[in-house]
Amino acid sequence: MKKAAQQLLQFKGFISPRYTQVPDALFDELMAYLSGAELKVLLYIIRRTFGFKKDSDHISLRQICQGITTREGEVLDKGTGLSLSTVQIALKGLLEKNCVITARNRSQEKGDEPTTYSLHMMPYSENRQGGIPKIGKGGYRKSVTQETERQQTVNNTVNGVVKGGAARSIQQLPDLDQPQEKTAYLAQYVLDELGDHQSRKFYALVAAKIPEAIIREAVSAIKVDGAENPPRLFTYKMQRYALGRSGLETQRKTSGVAGKRGKGTAYT
Repeated sequence: MKKAAQQLLQFKGFISPRYTQVPDALFDELMAYLSGAELKVLLYIIRRTFGFKKDSDHISLRQICQGITTREGEVLDKGTGLSLSTVQIALKGLLEKNCVITARNRSQEKGDEPTTYSLHMMPYSENRQGGIPKIGKGGYRKSVTQETERQQTVNNTVNGVVKGGAARSIQQLPDLDQPQEKTAYLAQYVLDELGDHQSRKFYALVAAKIPEAIIREAVSAIKVDGAENPPRLFTYKMQRYALGRSGLETQRKTSGVAGKRGKGTAYT
Protein backbone atom coordinates (compact mmCIF):
# COMPACT_ATOMS: atom_id res chain seq x y z
CA MET A 1 0.00 0.00 0.00
CA LYS A 2 1.33 3.43 -0.90
CA LYS A 3 2.29 5.83 1.86
CA ALA A 4 -0.33 8.40 0.76
CA ALA A 5 -3.06 5.75 0.98
CA GLN A 6 -1.90 4.74 4.47
CA GLN A 7 -2.07 8.34 5.60
CA LEU A 8 -5.56 8.69 4.17
CA LEU A 9 -6.76 5.69 6.17
CA GLN A 10 -5.50 7.44 9.31
CA PHE A 11 -7.34 10.69 8.53
CA LYS A 12 -8.78 11.97 11.79
CA GLY A 13 -11.97 13.38 10.27
CA PHE A 14 -13.52 16.60 9.02
CA ILE A 15 -14.17 19.67 11.14
CA SER A 16 -17.57 21.30 10.78
CA PRO A 17 -18.70 23.88 9.67
CA ARG A 18 -15.51 24.90 7.84
CA TYR A 19 -16.00 24.49 4.11
CA THR A 20 -15.12 25.74 0.62
CA GLN A 21 -17.92 26.41 -1.84
CA VAL A 22 -17.66 24.27 -4.98
CA PRO A 23 -19.92 24.84 -8.00
CA ASP A 24 -22.49 22.05 -8.38
CA ALA A 25 -21.67 21.85 -12.10
CA LEU A 26 -18.28 20.35 -11.21
CA PHE A 27 -19.99 17.29 -9.72
CA ASP A 28 -23.06 17.11 -11.94
CA GLU A 29 -21.63 17.89 -15.38
CA LEU A 30 -17.86 18.28 -15.53
CA MET A 31 -16.34 15.58 -13.32
CA ALA A 32 -17.03 12.79 -15.82
CA TYR A 33 -14.77 14.55 -18.33
CA LEU A 34 -11.84 15.16 -15.97
CA SER A 35 -8.89 12.95 -15.22
CA GLY A 36 -7.98 12.31 -11.61
CA ALA A 37 -5.08 14.76 -11.83
CA GLU A 38 -7.23 17.44 -13.46
CA LEU A 39 -9.83 17.08 -10.71
CA LYS A 40 -7.17 17.39 -8.00
CA VAL A 41 -5.68 20.52 -9.55
CA LEU A 42 -9.08 22.10 -10.14
CA LEU A 43 -10.13 21.47 -6.55
CA TYR A 44 -6.87 22.99 -5.31
CA ILE A 45 -7.52 26.14 -7.36
CA ILE A 46 -11.07 26.29 -6.01
CA ARG A 47 -9.74 25.97 -2.47
CA ARG A 48 -7.24 28.79 -3.02
CA THR A 49 -9.85 31.08 -4.57
CA PHE A 50 -13.41 30.44 -3.38
CA GLY A 51 -12.10 28.95 -0.14
CA PHE A 52 -10.66 32.35 0.79
CA LYS A 53 -13.54 34.41 -0.69
CA LYS A 54 -11.46 35.40 -3.71
CA ASP A 55 -12.11 35.22 -7.45
CA SER A 56 -8.46 34.55 -8.31
CA ASP A 57 -5.12 33.87 -6.65
CA HIS A 58 -1.43 33.76 -7.48
CA ILE A 59 -0.40 30.10 -7.28
CA SER A 60 2.97 28.58 -8.11
CA LEU A 61 3.39 25.12 -9.62
CA ARG A 62 5.32 24.10 -6.53
CA GLN A 63 2.38 25.06 -4.32
CA ILE A 64 0.00 23.01 -6.46
CA CYS A 65 2.36 20.04 -6.15
CA GLN A 66 3.52 20.30 -2.54
CA GLY A 67 1.30 22.86 -0.84
CA ILE A 68 2.32 25.80 1.33
CA THR A 69 4.64 25.79 4.32
CA THR A 70 5.44 29.06 6.11
CA ARG A 71 8.97 30.15 6.99
CA GLU A 72 8.18 29.17 10.55
CA GLY A 73 7.48 25.62 9.39
CA GLU A 74 3.68 25.72 9.68
CA VAL A 75 1.99 23.59 7.01
CA LEU A 76 -0.98 25.51 5.60
CA ASP A 77 -1.89 22.87 3.03
CA LYS A 78 -0.27 19.85 1.38
CA GLY A 79 -1.14 20.58 -2.23
CA THR A 80 -2.26 17.86 -4.62
CA GLY A 81 0.61 15.44 -4.04
CA LEU A 82 1.17 15.27 -7.80
CA SER A 83 4.49 15.52 -9.62
CA LEU A 84 5.41 18.68 -11.52
CA SER A 85 4.99 17.04 -14.92
CA THR A 86 1.56 15.65 -13.96
CA VAL A 87 0.41 19.07 -12.75
CA GLN A 88 1.57 20.69 -15.99
CA ILE A 89 -0.38 18.14 -18.05
CA ALA A 90 -3.44 18.58 -15.82
CA LEU A 91 -3.35 22.37 -16.19
CA LYS A 92 -3.08 22.03 -19.97
CA GLY A 93 -6.17 19.80 -19.93
CA LEU A 94 -8.12 22.22 -17.73
CA LEU A 95 -7.28 25.09 -20.07
CA GLU A 96 -8.31 23.10 -23.13
CA LYS A 97 -11.61 22.19 -21.43
CA ASN A 98 -12.21 25.85 -20.60
CA CYS A 99 -12.34 25.17 -16.86
CA VAL A 100 -9.82 27.74 -15.67
CA ILE A 101 -8.33 31.05 -16.72
CA THR A 102 -4.63 31.81 -16.28
CA ALA A 103 -2.64 35.02 -16.39
CA ARG A 104 1.15 34.87 -16.51
CA ASN A 105 2.93 37.34 -14.22
CA ARG A 106 6.39 38.80 -14.75
CA SER A 107 8.24 41.76 -13.27
CA GLN A 108 11.62 43.36 -13.93
CA GLU A 109 12.63 42.87 -10.32
CA LYS A 110 11.72 39.18 -9.91
CA GLY A 111 11.32 37.90 -13.45
CA ASP A 112 8.71 35.14 -13.76
CA GLU A 113 6.25 35.12 -10.85
CA PRO A 114 3.42 32.75 -9.84
CA THR A 115 0.59 32.54 -12.35
CA THR A 116 -2.82 33.95 -11.47
CA TYR A 117 -5.58 31.33 -11.62
CA SER A 118 -9.36 31.69 -11.59
CA LEU A 119 -12.31 29.54 -12.58
CA HIS A 120 -13.89 30.17 -15.95
CA MET A 121 -17.28 31.55 -14.92
CA MET A 122 -20.17 31.68 -17.38
CA PRO A 123 -22.31 34.83 -17.55
CA TYR A 124 -24.88 34.57 -14.77
CA SER A 125 -27.95 34.36 -17.05
CA GLU A 126 -26.43 31.51 -19.06
CA ASN A 127 -25.38 29.68 -15.91
CA ARG A 128 -28.94 29.67 -14.58
CA GLN A 129 -30.16 28.01 -17.78
CA GLY A 130 -28.07 24.92 -17.06
CA GLY A 131 -26.61 22.51 -19.58
CA ILE A 132 -23.14 21.09 -20.05
CA PRO A 133 -20.47 23.73 -20.61
CA LYS A 134 -18.83 23.68 -23.99
CA ILE A 135 -15.55 21.80 -23.93
CA GLY A 136 -13.08 23.75 -25.99
CA LYS A 137 -9.86 25.67 -25.88
CA GLY A 138 -9.43 28.16 -23.08
CA GLY A 139 -8.65 31.73 -23.84
CA TYR A 140 -8.85 35.27 -22.62
CA ARG A 141 -11.85 35.87 -20.45
CA LYS A 142 -13.14 38.78 -22.51
CA SER A 143 -14.17 38.89 -26.14
CA VAL A 144 -15.95 41.38 -28.34
CA THR A 145 -19.13 39.32 -28.03
CA GLN A 146 -18.92 39.10 -24.24
CA GLU A 147 -18.28 42.82 -23.94
CA THR A 148 -21.25 43.60 -26.19
CA GLU A 149 -23.56 41.31 -24.22
CA ARG A 150 -22.45 42.84 -20.94
CA GLN A 151 -23.01 46.37 -22.20
CA GLN A 152 -26.45 45.45 -23.51
CA THR A 153 -27.31 44.00 -20.11
CA VAL A 154 -26.43 47.27 -18.37
CA ASN A 155 -28.31 49.27 -20.99
CA ASN A 156 -31.39 47.09 -20.53
CA THR A 157 -31.20 47.82 -16.84
CA VAL A 158 -31.16 51.55 -17.47
CA ASN A 159 -33.97 51.29 -20.00
CA GLY A 160 -36.41 49.86 -17.48
CA VAL A 161 -35.76 46.13 -16.98
CA VAL A 162 -34.92 46.82 -13.37
CA LYS A 163 -35.90 50.44 -12.81
CA GLY A 164 -38.54 50.64 -10.11
CA GLY A 165 -39.21 46.92 -10.08
CA ALA A 166 -36.18 45.17 -8.60
CA ALA A 167 -37.14 45.52 -4.94
CA ARG A 168 -40.79 44.67 -5.58
CA SER A 169 -39.99 41.46 -7.46
CA ILE A 170 -37.53 40.34 -4.79
CA GLN A 171 -39.91 41.21 -1.94
CA GLN A 172 -42.37 38.68 -3.36
CA LEU A 173 -39.90 35.87 -2.68
CA PRO A 174 -40.27 34.01 0.63
CA ASP A 175 -37.82 34.78 3.42
CA LEU A 176 -34.95 32.34 3.74
CA ASP A 177 -34.76 30.14 6.82
CA GLN A 178 -31.50 31.53 8.15
CA PRO A 179 -30.24 33.52 11.18
CA GLN A 180 -30.33 37.32 10.98
CA GLU A 181 -26.57 37.30 11.51
CA LYS A 182 -26.07 35.45 8.24
CA THR A 183 -28.34 37.86 6.39
CA ALA A 184 -26.35 40.81 7.75
CA TYR A 185 -23.07 39.10 6.88
CA LEU A 186 -24.15 38.48 3.27
CA ALA A 187 -25.40 42.04 2.87
CA GLN A 188 -22.06 43.36 4.13
CA TYR A 189 -20.23 40.96 1.80
CA VAL A 190 -22.05 42.38 -1.24
CA LEU A 191 -21.40 45.94 -0.06
CA ASP A 192 -17.69 45.21 0.42
CA GLU A 193 -17.40 43.60 -3.00
CA LEU A 194 -19.53 45.98 -5.09
CA GLY A 195 -19.68 49.23 -3.13
CA ASP A 196 -22.55 51.75 -3.36
CA HIS A 197 -23.63 52.46 0.24
CA GLN A 198 -26.93 53.82 -1.04
CA SER A 199 -27.84 50.22 -1.95
CA ARG A 200 -27.27 48.89 1.57
CA LYS A 201 -31.00 48.29 2.20
CA PHE A 202 -31.39 46.59 -1.16
CA TYR A 203 -28.42 44.31 -0.40
CA ALA A 204 -30.05 43.40 2.92
CA LEU A 205 -33.28 42.54 1.09
CA VAL A 206 -31.37 40.36 -1.38
CA ALA A 207 -29.51 38.60 1.45
CA ALA A 208 -32.82 37.82 3.17
CA LYS A 209 -34.54 36.45 0.06
CA ILE A 210 -31.95 34.95 -2.27
CA PRO A 211 -29.65 31.98 -1.44
CA GLU A 212 -26.02 32.69 -0.63
CA ALA A 213 -24.73 30.54 -3.50
CA ILE A 214 -26.71 32.59 -6.03
CA ILE A 215 -25.45 35.87 -4.56
CA ARG A 216 -21.80 34.80 -4.52
CA GLU A 217 -22.07 33.37 -8.03
CA ALA A 218 -23.43 36.67 -9.34
CA VAL A 219 -20.81 38.78 -7.55
CA SER A 220 -18.02 36.54 -8.82
CA ALA A 221 -19.27 36.71 -12.41
CA ILE A 222 -19.57 40.51 -12.24
CA LYS A 223 -16.02 40.91 -10.96
CA VAL A 224 -14.53 38.50 -13.50
CA ASP A 225 -16.42 40.25 -16.30
CA GLY A 226 -15.17 43.67 -15.25
CA ALA A 227 -18.55 45.45 -15.33
CA GLU A 228 -18.45 49.24 -15.49
CA ASN A 229 -21.25 49.57 -12.94
CA PRO A 230 -21.17 46.46 -10.70
CA PRO A 231 -24.03 47.50 -8.34
CA ARG A 232 -26.40 48.15 -11.24
CA LEU A 233 -25.55 44.87 -12.95
CA PHE A 234 -25.98 43.04 -9.63
CA THR A 235 -29.44 44.58 -9.27
CA TYR A 236 -30.33 43.37 -12.74
CA LYS A 237 -29.14 39.84 -12.05
CA MET A 238 -31.02 39.63 -8.76
CA GLN A 239 -34.23 40.83 -10.37
CA ARG A 240 -33.87 38.33 -13.19
CA TYR A 241 -33.45 35.58 -10.61
CA ALA A 242 -36.53 36.76 -8.67
CA LEU A 243 -38.63 36.96 -11.81
CA GLY A 244 -37.49 33.49 -12.80
CA ARG A 245 -38.45 32.07 -9.41
CA SER A 246 -41.83 33.81 -9.55
CA GLY A 247 -42.43 32.33 -13.00
CA LEU A 248 -41.59 28.83 -11.79
CA GLU A 249 -43.93 29.22 -8.81
CA THR A 250 -46.74 30.43 -11.07
CA GLN A 251 -46.14 27.50 -13.42
CA ARG A 252 -46.19 25.07 -10.48
CA LYS A 253 -49.50 26.44 -9.18
CA THR A 254 -51.02 26.37 -12.67
CA SER A 255 -49.94 22.76 -13.15
CA GLY A 256 -51.43 21.86 -9.79
CA VAL A 257 -54.80 23.38 -10.65
CA ALA A 258 -54.80 21.66 -14.03
CA GLY A 259 -53.99 18.35 -12.36
CA LYS A 260 -56.93 18.66 -9.97
CA ARG A 261 -59.30 19.36 -12.86
CA GLY A 262 -58.08 16.38 -14.85
CA LYS A 263 -59.24 12.82 -14.63
CA GLY A 264 -57.86 10.34 -12.14
CA THR A 265 -56.97 10.45 -8.49
CA ALA A 266 -55.08 13.42 -7.09
CA TYR A 267 -51.93 12.45 -5.24
CA THR A 268 -50.95 14.19 -2.04
